[in-house]
Amino acid sequence: MPELPEVETVARRLAQVLPGRTIKSVKVLRNKSFQGKPVWLSGKKIENVSRRAKMIRLHITGKRDMLIHLKMTGQLIFMNGEKKIGGGHPTGDWTNDLPSKHTRVIVEFTDKSTLFFNDMRVFGWLKLVDDAQLAVEYGKYGPDVNIEEVTVEYFKKVFANRKMPIKLALMNNSVLSGVGNIYANEALFIARVHPARPANSLTSKEWKNVFQATKKVIDDGIKAGGTTFDGKFVDVSGLAGKYQEKLKVYGRAGKSCPRCGTIIQKMKIGGRGTQYCPHCQK
Repeated sequence: MPELPEVETVARRLAQVLPGRTIKSVKVLRNKSFQGKPVWLSGKKIENVSRRAKMIRLHITGKRDMLIHLKMTGQLIFMNGEKKIGGGHPTGDWTNDLPSKHTRVIVEFTDKSTLFFNDMRVFGWLKLVDDAQLAVEYGKYGPDVNIEEVTVEYFKKVFANRKMPIKLALMNNSVLSGVGNIYANEALFIARVHPARPANSLTSKEWKNVFQATKKVIDDGIKAGGTTFDGKFVDVSGLAGKYQEKLKVYGRAGKSCPRCGTIIQKMKIGGRGTQYCPHCQK
């Protein structure tokens, strides 16, 4: 599943092309993928594109906006003539003629450009939400890790009394949004904290290190256009994110630690593959 930097990358690409376009019609090819009435959007204009947690929000004139969650295999592809912009989980047919067999929703604009939502496994969704419904959706998540309001004091406030492994604490989206498996592994390596350590065992200095490392990996991930691991996140031109070139432990079990040379180990924490250095991380 794409993490915050990958979703942010898709949102930024769409923000370059969608604002100002007027919706002509919305065609729903798979009911499971769409919540709301397509007719609500006819004649409405997209004003902006933003991201909250792992959701992309299309700000639309009128009473309702569109929330989009890519989940594991979602794609958003904007097409205007021969030009295609977007990204997500790649499939062999997404650069061919659209719609494809994986297309679930089609948004047509008055200038004949089109936004396709494709989803191979049909876990992703598009929802039309009013202000109250938007507040409910946003309320399911803690603040985004990369905003200024999230400080080291916030980290200690929400995590320091929890007995769960620090890695699972960081990945708890109800208190902090945006840290998934890849970036949690990397942040804890940089902070020199073992991923299985109970969160309530960390010292003030360790919390500062974890906070700074988490901010760093997320910011670096966004700057690099996300992480492409085994080809699971690219844009429609086949352009991959580049953060995988910076990975220190994720996907490197059995290889030497780049800091001390010890062999990187792998374990399961909360059912998720976890890589760490047994020497550097205590």
